[in-house]
Amino acid sequence: MRPTDAVGGLIGDPVATIRPTATLKEAAERLAADDVGLLVVVDPAGVRGVISERDIVSAVADGYDLAEERVRDSASTDVLKVEESASIRAAARAMADARIRHLAVSRKGVITGVVSIRDVVDVLLEDVPTS
Repeated sequence: MRPTDAVGGLIGDPVATIRPTATLKEAAERLAADDVGLLVVVDPAGVRGVISERDIVSAVADGYDLAEERVRDSASTDVLKVEESASIRAAARAMADARIRHLAVSRKGVITGVVSIRDVVDVLLEDVPTS
């Protein structure tokens, strides 16, 4: 792949999701089990936000009880996303500007996947000449 290719081409596994009423402990377990860094928070009405490994680390640092604290209380509700047709370079720029490591990818506003900074950097590095 090349940096000008569509970021949608990086989407692999289905989006990992969690309920807003789940505990942060359940979210941490889900992140580990699915080997992902971001969960999309959903309920029957739709997407409510995202929760990342960084959000859980912050909750630990703030002294929250992971077995009691709910995902809805620590999730980011302002979900940054790019359309599948956006270039990988544009996705990298959006991630750098927002200082995030995971980015939701959507088709017509509906989240279809998540890409990590690792996914994007791998493509960018392929395009760098080696000496």
